[in-house]
Amino acid sequence: MDLSTFSHNITLAKSDNARWIRHAEDLIKEREASKEAFPTYRDKCVACQWLYDHGDEISALYKNTAYTEIDLFHFDIMEQVEVLRYDLHEKYLQIFKIYDPEQNRGFFASLFNKSRRVSERDRRNAEKLYGEMQQIVEELESKLEHLERSLGELCRLNSA
Repeated sequence: MDLSTFSHNITLAKSDNARWIRHAEDLIKEREASKEAFPTYRDKCVACQWLYDHGDEISALYKNTAYTEIDLFHFDIMEQVEVLRYDLHEKYLQIFKIYDPEQNRGFFASLFNKSRRVSERDRRNAEKLYGEMQQIVEELESKLEHLERSLGELCRLNSA
């Protein structure tokens, strides 16, 4: 895999982070949610999948680098990104459970096709989780940019 493919996948991961933030905001503001807003697990997440699929390749690229003094690349960054993505999915799932009409419907509400109103306590909890999601995404963006710079340096060193 070349740097342009790595960069493209990192860009996709960043846009996916933003997409989950939008879905959470739509739920909190009680806007109509699309099918895409349904939570996915990490093994079904496109942004996570490239990490799993190419982690070994990135590891091999690092190991093939003759320069051991590369400060820019910290191998554990892949693990850090994975943990952050897991946290992002978990926070979103918690918000989704608060607002999911199918899960929150009582018997009579289902009969009349009306979802249960979200309590003020649940709304505050969802907003707190949303803030945590935003912090996770900021940290993810930083880690992904660091990863991209690091991979660029590794590719440059390996092609020299």
